Amino acid sequence: MPDTSIFPRSSRRSLLRALLGGAALAAPAFSALAQRDTSSAEGVGRGFASRERVRFGAGPIGIALFVPPSEGIYQRATHALVEGVRAAHLRDGAGITVEVVEIDLDLIALRGLYDELLQRGFSMVIGPLTRDAVALIADSGAPPVFTLALNQVEGRTLPPNMLSLGLSIESEARQAASIAWEEAALVVRHPRAALVQDDTPLGARSTTAFAERWRQRGGDVFDPITVEENASSGRMRARLAPLNPDVCFVAGQPVLAQAVRVALGPRAVIYGTSRLNTGAVLTDAAAGTPYAVRSPELDGVRLVDLPWRVQPDAPAVMAYPRPADMNLEVQKLYALGIDAFRVARLLVSRAPAIHLDGVTGRLRLSADGTTIEREGVLTEYREGILVPLTAP
Repeated sequence: MPDTSIFPRSSRRSLLRALLGGAALAAPAFSALAQRDTSSAEGVGRGFASRERVRFGAGPIGIALFVPPSEGIYQRATHALVEGVRAAHLRDGAGITVEVVEIDLDLIALRGLYDELLQRGFSMVIGPLTRDAVALIADSGAPPVFTLALNQVEGRTLPPNMLSLGLSIESEARQAASIAWEEAALVVRHPRAALVQDDTPLGARSTTAFAERWRQRGGDVFDPITVEENASSGRMRARLAPLNPDVCFVAGQPVLAQAVRVALGPRAVIYGTSRLNTGAVLTDAAAGTPYAVRSPELDGVRLVDLPWRVQPDAPAVMAYPRPADMNLEVQKLYALGIDAFRVARLLVSRAPAIHLDGVTGRLRLSADGTTIEREGVLTEYREGILVPLTAP
């Protein structure tokens, strides 16, 4: 295959060095790492990467899209991500060829793949999608081809030649904490926050991120209360009422937020992340389409979510088709695919800055040049419907 880079390697190196704050980007091969063991059961669950590759577009710029095996547990996620990238490519992909590459958690195979892409002159890699795959590449040193990872591994510093763009639940929790604190601090000098989480790693990660940001802003926070999903309002009241919190952050499913609201009363200030979205969103505000779902039991609860899921009439969202066969969670991956391609296009086009009104949120390059920061939309349940708000 001929050289498909948009510009010579020396120019690419200068561009990416500028984007990443002067980091040295000449990346030979990955540093030596032992190949990770994978049990046969895990292999079956994850699926096996196919050697056949889907390609779309016709242009001199080559972008590889790293996805999990399409026949494994990530089948729906892989399909949604690819379709999102395809939707963005159809709109803004002139001159770009995208090659979809299924990958395994196999360091040696990844090293060979990167070498192949480098030799073929690819300009960029979008992906991987899973945390394990991102960590595997990040721990291996600077990848030879610039990589826009689609997940974030908390506590890890990415090597040169990598950026991350993801749908981190931690970023939503931190944004919720900042907004909630700004509002509460207008009334109380040192507002106190209660944390209610389900017994999942996602719940724990959310409350940890919220608490860290809350304390940074100057607030006090109680120890997290871990409850089962079907906890009764009476038990919830017994644990929360003595705290008398100014704000309560809920890290769990909507039923947990409902129990907290009943326990604390309708005037309680309750925040959460996109996990609290029940789908109660107007699909066409201009036409007055009836709501398919209403959740009046959550009225007053606020959450941070993607524009794609809560602002269907926003110009950035309306620019792309909305597949009817994707549930709420899978829609996130479709939206991520759209924004990932848009960011990649800015990077290979040597854009002087990354500022994007995306379908996953407002996107911008972080100060340290390692992450595409995402700011979601604050919404509140009103009469059973999620209504986008302006942050206080």
